[in-house]
Amino acid sequence: MMADLEYITPEEARARLLVAYRRSGDGRFVETLQRPFLNAVEQRDVNGKRKLHSLLVVGLVLLVLATAAIAFFSLQK
Repeated sequence: MMADLEYITPEEARARLLVAYRRSGDGRFVETLQRPFLNAVEQRDVNGKRKLHSLLVVGLVLLVLATAAIAFFSLQK
């Protein structure tokens, strides 16, 4: 297994990464921005709509709870 390793230079690594980044995008800027927030395993539901990433949903719920707690305790006298 160790004989199968292929060592490359940093310049070649950068070139390969650029090729991979160019191939991964479909040319749409909005799609590229949305990709990290979408569910990577199950991209679409039964209706064909994109699913949100579960960590994004949990993060938004925690943000709303924190905002509500700050508002609640700052408005009390």
